[in-house]
Parts: sequence; C-alpha cells; structure tokens
Amino acid sequence: MTSVPLAVPPAAAPRVLVDQPGRVRTVAVVPGAHAYSRTVMPVEAGFAALPDPHPDLDGEVAGARWWPPRMLTPEWVARSDFDLMHVHFGVEQVPLSTLEQTVRALRETGRPLVQTVHDLENPHLHEQAGHEERLCLLVEAADTVLTLTPGAAAEIERRWARPAVVVPHPHLVPLTTMRAVRVSRAAAPVTRPVVGTTLKDLRAGTDALGLLPALRHLARAMPEADVCVWLHERTWNAPPDDRARQVCRALAEAAADGVRLVVHPPMDDDTLWSHLASLDVAVLPYRHGTHSGWLEACHDLGTSVVAPDVGHLVDQGPEGVYRWRPGGADEASLLAAVEGALRTRAAGLPGADADARARQVTEVRAVHAQVYAALLARGSAG
Repeated sequence: MTSVPLAVPPAAAPRVLVDQPGRVRTVAVVPGAHAYSRTVMPVEAGFAALPDPHPDLDGEVAGARWWPPRMLTPEWVARSDFDLMHVHFGVEQVPLSTLEQTVRALRETGRPLVQTVHDLENPHLHEQAGHEERLCLLVEAADTVLTLTPGAAAEIERRWARPAVVVPHPHLVPLTTMRAVRVSRAAAPVTRPVVGTTLKDLRAGTDALGLLPALRHLARAMPEADVCVWLHERTWNAPPDDRARQVCRALAEAAADGVRLVVHPPMDDDTLWSHLASLDVAVLPYRHGTHSGWLEACHDLGTSVVAPDVGHLVDQGPEGVYRWRPGGADEASLLAAVEGALRTRAAGLPGADADARARQVTEVRAVHAQVYAALLARGSAG
C-alpha cells in the first residue's frame, strides 16, 4: 500500500488540555459502531465514542441498526453530554433542514464539529444533489475537515477553499486474521488464478451491466484464469427492480463466455475475509464513488485490486487501473490491468503486512487525538 503522509494543518496543531486532567473526553461519533469509526478512535489518548442512540426509542442504545442517526438532530444535541461531534457516515438519511438545525445547536452549545469526507460522491445513491447539499453544509460548518487521500483533499480545497487533514484509511481486517491469512497465502503456490467481482446487492455505485462485457472479454482472453462474479441470493432469486432483472439476465448470458456466477447469502465478517482471501485479483465494479474500504480489506488479506479510474481510488494504491467510459468499462484496459496485477504478485503479496498496518493505525489515532485536543483546547481557552 502506498504510504500517505499524515498532514495536520496549522489550525489543528495539538495543545495541552489543562482543565480536569485525566477526564475521558466524549465524542459523538456518527456512527460510533461502524468498523472505521471504532478503529480510528484514540482511546489511548483519553477519548471515547458515545454509543449510538436508538433511532426510534428515547434513551435506548442502538442495536444492529443505528440509522437514521439520532445524533444528527438538534434535540439530541441539546440534551446530551459530550465534548465534540465527529461525522463519518449516514448523513444522507437526515433532512437538510434538520442537519442545519443540528449544526446550529452545536454552535449554540459550544461543541466543535469534525467532518471526515469519505464520499464526495455517495456510492449508495443514484442522484447526488441531496448528498452534495448536505456535504456542502458540513464541510463549510466543520471546525476541522479530514479525508482519506491527497486527491480528495485537493478537491475539497478547490470546491470549498477548506484545507483537509489527510489521514490514510486504516486496516479493516483484524490484525490476527491478517497475519494468519498472509502467512498462509505467501506459502501457497497459485496454480489457477481467481479474478473476481463482488456485486453484493447491486448498490447504486456499482454498474454490473457496464462491467460485464469487459469481464466476458477477460474470460475469453485469459482461459487460464477463473473469472467469477458473486451476487446476493436474494437479488438473484427475486430481483427487486428492472435494473436487477437486467443484471441477472446478463449474468446468465455471461456464462457462455466462461464467467462463473456464484450466488450466495450475505456474508458476515469472517465469511467475507475468507471470500476476499480466495481471490487473487478483485475487480472493483464501481461507476462512481470516492474511496473504497473494500480495496483496503483486500490489501489487508494479500488480494490484488484492479480499480476503475473514478473518484480517488487511484490514491489508495490499487495494483491495476482500468478506464471507465460513459458506456461502461474499457475492455482492453481491464485486461491489461488484470494481467499486470497478476504479474506483480510474483514479487510478493500486495498491501502492507499486519505489523505495518498496526503502526499505521497508531499514527491515524494520534492525528485524531491531535485534532480533537486542539479543538477542545481552543474552546477552553476562549
């Protein structure tokens, strides 16, 4: 994985908190239970995330469902005890007017706002106008803006004239699992490479219809490889809309060119790690988006990644990049990218090993602690 410097702008330089030493500082993280949010929280520095409130029941903690995020309501802000708020995901489920009131409530109660821009384009949405309105509000209102790549930071600077702290995406796979899988894979010779695309339930940011012709071309051009597509069984068995029905027909037709379809139930984390570790090359099927946690999980497990040239995925260091055109994936560039990714595997598994990822997450948490401490110190000084 390409190393990205951790840059903290001058306004976020750390300052010492002298009031109530040793007190745990509470962060209203949206959402607190997400794997990314948990990984980057600097608990070692005395910060702790509040549990996600139940979206429907007053005074209750959320279970498996945290959305729509109740933390992003002015009523919750006014009655809750916390030191600062950090927003990651789930904003698209909050009305813009409610979000405006929430920002106003944060200002009135003196709590800083930190915004991490994961998605300049929301991969869960076809129409981006509402997402852009919410993102504009939060980026302009935030006391500090973070993002994952230099390219995204440059785009934020262009669009909003706001500097952004660049904090690389940390590991997603548990370090113990990562170590075991990478050791096993390094010792196992590859006899027939597996090149796979995982469509899940066809979220808005994927374009199976645009990718499938290129995958069929890939299967014809590389008979020595297994070219596979994974799809949720509920989507295959009961396509929810016309788009899904078209994808299912196209997948059935792709079998004639050697593309293997695997229909499966939704995967829990352990099953997902096993799935990703079974691939030699993962082809990302995205037509729009900004960053990819899937890419990071693949690298954790030693799986090479071929990504489209959309958003800022290239900054995350995939082993190959293919061109995405208005009509879909470019066949020649996908073939070249997969062939190149397979060649580079001869030099070793892609991605950083578990020890390097552990060091990286320590650095990532330190940057979050610096940002939080600077904002709280600024408030206590004022």
